[in-house]
Amino acid sequence: MALLIIILTQGHCLQGRQILIGTKGRRVFIVGGKRTPFGKFGGSLASITPVDLAAYAAKSLLIETKANPEDIDQVLFANVLPSTTDTFYGGRHLALKCGLKITTPGVVVNRLCGSGIQALIDGARLIRHAEAEMILIGGAENMSMAPHLVYGSRFGTKYGSLVTKDMLLDTLTDQYAQIPMGMTAENLAVEYMVTKEESDKYAYESHLKANKAYKDGLIQPEIITIKNEKIECSKDEHLREEISLAEMQKLKPTFKKDGTVTAGSASGIVDGGAALLLASEDYVKKNNLTAIAEIIDGAVVGVEPSKMGIGPVPAIKEILARQKKTVSEIDLFEINEAFATQVIACKKSLEIRDDQLNIWGGAVALGHPLGATGLKITMTLARQLQHFKKDYGISSACIGGGQGIALLIKRL
Repeated sequence: MALLIIILTQGHCLQGRQILIGTKGRRVFIVGGKRTPFGKFGGSLASITPVDLAAYAAKSLLIETKANPEDIDQVLFANVLPSTTDTFYGGRHLALKCGLKITTPGVVVNRLCGSGIQALIDGARLIRHAEAEMILIGGAENMSMAPHLVYGSRFGTKYGSLVTKDMLLDTLTDQYAQIPMGMTAENLAVEYMVTKEESDKYAYESHLKANKAYKDGLIQPEIITIKNEKIECSKDEHLREEISLAEMQKLKPTFKKDGTVTAGSASGIVDGGAALLLASEDYVKKNNLTAIAEIIDGAVVGVEPSKMGIGPVPAIKEILARQKKTVSEIDLFEINEAFATQVIACKKSLEIRDDQLNIWGGAVALGHPLGATGLKITMTLARQLQHFKKDYGISSACIGGGQGIALLIKRL
């Protein structure tokens, strides 16, 4: 028997949109953030569990910020693909592995590619409404560990073979809409008249921007080195230092004969973890912490599943309308690069300038570890605002199944 409970609260809208933070209540600050390098598929980090990847980042973050672990009220852990059995315990195990109080609870948050931003929104809401003072937000994905599933082995099969499924492949396909994520980008290419040439060029430039950011020493401060007896990893492994537009253009479309999405213009399948620390304004002041940004607002929306990549557009518009701002008043945007084609469609729809968008490269170059991505792009955005002394930024992601999520932050 299934139980359905519907709760309508003030501020809830019945048009596929939901106010997730609200503008009333206490101020919520981002104290800091750290992440692991993103290891390539089957690369250096392939043997490290999602919880341990997040723990590497979280432990380093607590040391860097000098925050008191005893004061953390709750742990939120963003994860999409539970590639190990302990990942189901992710929130609680992350708290324990970071040495937090035995009474500190934890929870796993899964809104697919929007999980990291969703965890930030959930944490901000708890602090805004005085249910917490400080919250640790972790997120991780080990896509290399994604298992193959076997159906029928527990009770046996009377006739025929056992059914096996690749959990990674199936996760990247919307079973309801019966469409792989790449085809949703191809649908946007048709609607927004995005060519393969445009997509290839965008992907090429994502690598160029990321390489330049590395050369200028802008990305390294957010990354911790993972070193043990077997590995040492200090840099994103998916990023190609030697890349040419000509090579990118030679790659064949993956999902459609005359399509735009290739292996080079899709986000990289990688392993990685990230962590951010949120705290109330009062807590930051009382404990002499240095915060880098304030969370202002967030929104999530539903869109047509076959065009899920356009999700950031209505989510961003929802925030802008509520905050009475325009795209030109937002200094910087970090929109997750699920596919180059998809980001170009969002860019065209919102009329975002090149110098506003993903200025240090994105997931096409660095990779997209599903549960960690929202934390990574929000952390990067906060650091960009600090570096360039800009005021407002929005991080956003499209979400399989037809959703979009966005978060507005302000530099402190």
